[in-house]
Amino acid sequence: MIETPILVVGGGPVGLSLALMLSHHGIKSVVVNERTETTTHPKLDVVNCRSMEIFRQFGLAESIRDAGNPRSANQYSAFAASASGPYFSVMADRHLIYAPVDRANPVIAACTDGTLPLETMQRIAQMHLEPVLLEAARADPNIDVRFGHRLFGFEQDETGVSALVHRTDNTGSMQFRAQYMIGCDGPASRVRNFLNIDYDATWDLLGELFIVHIRSDEIAALYPNNEPYWHTWLSQPGKSGLLVSPDAGRNDYVIHRPYPPRGSETIDEIVEDAIGRPIRYELVQSGGWKPQFLVAQSYGRGRVWLAGDSVHQYMPTGGLGMNTGVAEAHNLAWKLAARLQGWGGDRLVASYEAERLPVGRRNRDHVKKNAACVFEAQFPRTDALLDDTPAGQANREAMARAFESKISRLYESFGVEIGYRYAGSPVIAREAGEEPPDSTETYWPTTWPGARLPSIFTADGRAVLDLLDSRGFTLLVTRAVPEEGLEAFSQAAGSIGLPLRIVVLAEPALADLYAAPLLLVRPDQHVAWRGAALPEDPTALFDLVRGA
Repeated sequence: MIETPILVVGGGPVGLSLALMLSHHGIKSVVVNERTETTTHPKLDVVNCRSMEIFRQFGLAESIRDAGNPRSANQYSAFAASASGPYFSVMADRHLIYAPVDRANPVIAACTDGTLPLETMQRIAQMHLEPVLLEAARADPNIDVRFGHRLFGFEQDETGVSALVHRTDNTGSMQFRAQYMIGCDGPASRVRNFLNIDYDATWDLLGELFIVHIRSDEIAALYPNNEPYWHTWLSQPGKSGLLVSPDAGRNDYVIHRPYPPRGSETIDEIVEDAIGRPIRYELVQSGGWKPQFLVAQSYGRGRVWLAGDSVHQYMPTGGLGMNTGVAEAHNLAWKLAARLQGWGGDRLVASYEAERLPVGRRNRDHVKKNAACVFEAQFPRTDALLDDTPAGQANREAMARAFESKISRLYESFGVEIGYRYAGSPVIAREAGEEPPDSTETYWPTTWPGARLPSIFTADGRAVLDLLDSRGFTLLVTRAVPEEGLEAFSQAAGSIGLPLRIVVLAEPALADLYAAPLLLVRPDQHVAWRGAALPEDPTALFDLVRGA
């Protein structure tokens, strides 16, 4: 019997991220993964701004950027007949999201109203992201990584989980005893299936789509400065699709088509239609796939919980699949650590579902609206789109306007990335009054309890998010508070073992933005409580936010 505090089933980006976050909190884990190597296919093509903020907290952001798109490369989205043109629209300077990382950083640093994230997004394919996370996990003494191992079955009781794991090469099996088990094992999750948790939505809503992964050294030259756009949406009669360049500087490309090959249509023809002319290329992979808009009915129970694609499957219209999973790992890691370290209460881990399941549904609905906008904007309504006539020009201009107004929500929706709130959570101090506006598209910075703390910089250039305690709670003090009150608050936390850092921000601009003199912020950077004065009974507040 191999004993471990946490058994993580699944060694993809979410499972590896969870293990690394647990280690940051001082918690050991074993990661078992059925595959023997990291993926060789692009899969995802972006780590969004919230995930990059999270990876920054754990010291991984720069390693991810080093492995992905060059910091100087564009992140544009274009609308064209093919990669060879003609181009109808290029979305470049209208939003921070399209700017190269090294151009976005000064804009972020100059932001004084909290409306921007601390980190901009990063273009990177999953086949380049996974090795970064795996290398960090294998170098971490708190993480035992076992690729080539498959979960066979498990049983849970009041104190933990007993799991049987088989080696995939049939050379043996082993038994694990863990205090908690987390299933990060993808859409066909064995952990979810063993728990008899079904999805809540309609399967195969859109039918089958088609994907082609190619490598070619000839495509980059079609773009300015030999720098492919991130996304090139392809639209001409009968030949709509999407060409993705996950990482500029590399020669991998992915062609998405909203329908499978028709009749005797060949891969060569599909590639030529997308590129606009014949090219030399290597075919890596092609095949049909069925996008989904699914969220599990539950995120787990007792000692077994789920995260990532094991609880949601999203069409990648908005890049929310893995990124939603990273935020789930972030939410779950500190709660598991608090429970195992003794300062988390009985209700803390279960609050994971109460907080993240509504976000999973919110993201699913956003992705579904995005998909509808793609289909509405991309398909030409006329065969005269490419005609060299005034009518053809008018058609192209109309298509470009429709494209920018609709497709922009896939990219510019900071509301869905950093604006989600844990409203109704049993471990968030509720506040009287009307909640601030909430939108998946627009982000309005707020410190309403449950919200992610808005990112802002101090007068000397420090990011407030970097000042927070990543292993415990932080009390942000933005206006004068009696010293004896802070001391009593700190002692109350210490008496129950709750880690607490007090950060005094004596800057009027920060006080105005954060709207309350006192903010209690969780390890995952979400506001747990805010007030004008310290509570008379700090222990009651601590018991609430730690799930006691």
